[in-house]
Amino acid sequence: MFAARCVGVSLAVFILLYVFLSLAASRTWKWLFRIFRPHSARSAADLLFVFRILPVGLSSVFTLAVTVPSFLLLEPHSTDEAIGAVPTTLGLCCLILLAAGCIRAIAAQRRTSQAIAHWLNGSTVMESGGAVPVFRTGTAAPTFTVAGVCTPRVLVSEAAVATLTSSELRAALRHEMTHARRYDNLKKLLFRFVVFPGMSKLESAWSEHTEMAADDDAVSCFRDALDLAAALIKVSRLGPLESAELTTPLLHSSTALSARIRRLFTWGQVQEPATHNRNWLYVLPAATGTTICLIATYGSMLTRMHTVTEWLVR
Repeated sequence: MFAARCVGVSLAVFILLYVFLSLAASRTWKWLFRIFRPHSARSAADLLFVFRILPVGLSSVFTLAVTVPSFLLLEPHSTDEAIGAVPTTLGLCCLILLAAGCIRAIAAQRRTSQAIAHWLNGSTVMESGGAVPVFRTGTAAPTFTVAGVCTPRVLVSEAAVATLTSSELRAALRHEMTHARRYDNLKKLLFRFVVFPGMSKLESAWSEHTEMAADDDAVSCFRDALDLAAALIKVSRLGPLESAELTTPLLHSSTALSARIRRLFTWGQVQEPATHNRNWLYVLPAATGTTICLIATYGSMLTRMHTVTEWLVR
C-alpha cells in the first residue's frame, strides 16, 4: 500500500505540474521569444525547442527530486492509509497521457519506417564525402529529405539529381546534413511523445526556424545563398511536398518557401554580427541564485511538499 500511495501521489503531482506548465508555455512562448530576441536562426530554434520540452522536463525533475523523496522520508511506512480518490484519478489521467504519448510516438515511428523502407527500395549510395550516408532514390521518394531518427540519412531522388546543378546539389546536401547532425527528426519524435493540445503553433515556429538555421549552416557566401535558393525553387517545381512524419524535407512548407528565398537573396544584408544577446546574461546569475536557494531550503521544501501531498491524499 505504501508503494502504491507513493506512485499515485507522484503521478498526481507530475500531471498537475505538467498541465500547468504546458498551459503557461503555450500562452507565453511568443512573449518570452520577443524578450530573449535570439540573434540567429539557430538560437531561435534552440530556444523554441526548450520552450516545448521545458514543461515535461521541469515536471519530471520536480517529481523525482522533491515529491518522491518527501514521501519516502516523511511518510510513515506502517500506516494503512488509502490512496485517496483525488490522487487515484489524477494518477490515472497521468498514465493515460503518458500512454497516449507513447502510442503517438510509436505510431509515427512505424509509419515513417514503412515509408523509408518503400523509398529505399532499389536505391543506391551516393558519394557525399560526409559522415551522413546519402541515398539516390527513385521517383516514388521525396525529392530531398532527411530520414531516420537515431541513424539519419539523406535521400535524394533521381528527379532532383537530374534537375539541380552540381553546386545547387551540394548546397541542398549541406542543408540536409545540418538537420541530420542536429537530430531534428529525434526532436520531432519527442514532440509526439510529450502530447499536449495547443502546441502546434510553437512546433510550427520551431520547424520554420530550424529550416532557416539549416539554410545558414549551408551558406558561407552569397554564391552559396544563390545556389541554395535556386535549389529550393527547382525542387518546389518538381511536385507536391511529400514526406513522412519523422522526416525533414528540404521544403518545410510552401508558405515558408518565399520567406526563405527572400532571406537567401538578401544574404549579405541580413547577416547580423556574431554578438550574443545580452538578455542571456541575466539567465546565468538567476539560475545560479535559484540553485543555491534550492539547496539551502531543500529540507524545508521536502517538509512543505509532504504537507501538500498529505492534503492531496485526503
